[in-house]
Amino acid sequence: MEFREDSIAVAYLKNGLSGISLITSSLFSLRNSKDVPDDLRDFINRHGADVNKVFVSIPDRWSITKFINVPSIKGKGSSSIANLMRFEVERHIPFELDEVAYDFLVMDEKDSMYSMLFVVVQKEKLEFIKDFLEKMSLKPDSITTSSLAVLNTIELNEVPAGGWQDIIGIVQQSDIIGKKGDINISMFFDKSSSSVAIIRDGMCINLKSFILNSTVSLEDSVNEMKLYITEMQSTIASGRFNSMIVAGEYSVMAVESPEELKDKLGLDVDHVHMLSGKLDDHDIGQILPSVGACFSGLELGTYKTNLLPHKVEYRINSIAPSATKIFLVLIIALVLGIVVTDAMKQKKYVTRIEQATRENEPKVKELEIRLSEIDKLKERITFLQDVKENEFALEVLAELTRVIPVESWITNLNYKAIEIKDRKKPGGELIINGFAASSSSLISLLEDSPFFEKVEFVGPIKKTKDKEQFKLSAKIVKPKTGLKTEGKGS
Repeated sequence: MEFREDSIAVAYLKNGLSGISLITSSLFSLRNSKDVPDDLRDFINRHGADVNKVFVSIPDRWSITKFINVPSIKGKGSSSIANLMRFEVERHIPFELDEVAYDFLVMDEKDSMYSMLFVVVQKEKLEFIKDFLEKMSLKPDSITTSSLAVLNTIELNEVPAGGWQDIIGIVQQSDIIGKKGDINISMFFDKSSSSVAIIRDGMCINLKSFILNSTVSLEDSVNEMKLYITEMQSTIASGRFNSMIVAGEYSVMAVESPEELKDKLGLDVDHVHMLSGKLDDHDIGQILPSVGACFSGLELGTYKTNLLPHKVEYRINSIAPSATKIFLVLIIALVLGIVVTDAMKQKKYVTRIEQATRENEPKVKELEIRLSEIDKLKERITFLQDVKENEFALEVLAELTRVIPVESWITNLNYKAIEIKDRKKPGGELIINGFAASSSSLISLLEDSPFFEKVEFVGPIKKTKDKEQFKLSAKIVKPKTGLKTEGKGS
């Protein structure tokens, strides 16, 4: 589903063994952004019985999308990248971080730097999407922005996507995005906006959206696009583009052809492509963002962002060579052939495998290195599991929940664990901030617990309406026996 300012585009796609196919699509007007139109509700009821996933794209003007460079922290783990990007995102947005949702991609690594793409949306926009879909008994599985969704659709234009190729890991890209060394420009238009992307070596390196409606004159929009294109040409040290990709309703620019659009923007390009795209003979020119949202949600294409909470595995975006993938598939087929054929065929297939192994020895060595890295990761996982089994942080939190009265609130909690090697030795510490009707009564309640000792205030007590704001600390000790009681606080 693509949410627009005054309408919603819906596309139903099926991912079968042969790949993704478009079943049907339609566009619905929104008279009131909070009410579900009857025709949309009827459409969902007719087609939604077998829906497994719901993927959504939202307007670019709801979001902030940026490309930045940050120091490489290769080898330090995904949590280090997440912590770094939390800091970077907060520096680049005019909102408090707890007011927004964001996601990011590691686009490239070069000269000890990561090229990062991140997108930010205020949480109230996501809540609007969730509430709107809930009225139709739907729940979003992923939410991305229209521009990134369109880039996925362009990347997978007229190449097989999904199906058996996705299962075995074969990745393809459309030739339209260009090859290594090419610098291309793509433009997507709808009735109220446009997005312009700069694509180098088959990867987007910058992206900007422009308003196209009655609030801004067409001449101003055209001049703004020209200025952006000129700045990008200067930034990437290129006076021209190899090709221009045009998608959507380019007639909003008051031109009749992509060639005329090229002249209007003063672009120096060799080739102009009008992206219509086909999925089983359906013209998807008007539903590129909704189709691209499905690609993103199914983790197809490069620009897989999701503004909903999700499990993350950050990696550098790159397109693996199809030849390597096909080679691995052939090896599997040969091994299966050895098992089910007679001795003569076994010898024949073994010979082929040996020949293929010699020809691909560098790749085999690389696989051995990867397997060694996997073994190291398994050792780390085992260590972390041991830590989890020995840590009694959950017991401490459960005890704190039991002790703190119902009418009291904890707003901040800092927990320092007891050393695993000597769990009987005091040394853990708990510092909590919050509100209570009588903060002084908390000290005796915590002191009575076998988990806490040396409870004291570490900050002034402030009166706030009918509550007292407090900050206190307590030393953590390991009780001789665990407590198994139900919590009564929060």
